[in-house]
Amino acid sequence: MKTIGVTLTLVLAGLAAAVAVARPATSAGSLTGSVGPGYSISLLQNGTKVTSLAPGDYTITIDDKSDQHDFHLLGPGVDQATTVEGTGSTTWNVTFQNGTYTYQCDVHGALMTGKFTVGAVSTTTTTATTTPTAPPPAVLKVRATAKSAAGHVASVHLTANRSASFAVSLLRGKTVVARAKAKGKVVTVRLKARKAGRYVAKVVAHAGTSTAKASAAVTVK
Repeated sequence: MKTIGVTLTLVLAGLAAAVAVARPATSAGSLTGSVGPGYSISLLQNGTKVTSLAPGDYTITIDDKSDQHDFHLLGPGVDQATTVEGTGSTTWNVTFQNGTYTYQCDVHGALMTGKFTVGAVSTTTTTATTTPTAPPPAVLKVRATAKSAAGHVASVHLTANRSASFAVSLLRGKTVVARAKAKGKVVTVRLKARKAGRYVAKVVAHAGTSTAKASAAVTVK
């Protein structure tokens, strides 16, 4: 009797082990794929197009309805495909990892393709760096004033909104009687007149590519 009991116990233990081995692994979900008979391909979960999934083990049943297409699933850790010539139902057990997966017909990849993501998919954001552009220089502006000084001298005071080169001419009528040059932002030049009388000081200023003109009348004594 003792021998029979031991034998029965061993048999039951063996059956339990066999059942444990036969039990399928826990799956994160079931998916259904379809390709054909026209130019259609799909991957669904509970009747809804797959766009994103959680990582894990999945059972995928593929229904290949055409001998002109295949169903090719590829992505991180997965590369499964039916044959182009074959048709019928195929079941795959796959493990999805974080990343992007593609399913397609290899013969008509431009027309028959789809994508979905699994878990967290990192994205790289590129930020364009722009170099500030220096504002254009201000328009050159010049102001001139003149007054008489002893010895038939015209004193011409020049003011510009930025440093410039000045060319100053002292005219009596249309005749130039004296010239002077100067540089700076605020300068004074002295021009010798030939005799007392009414004169005009004409100024041409340059700063970079900018040019400005001014004039001032003066009575020299």
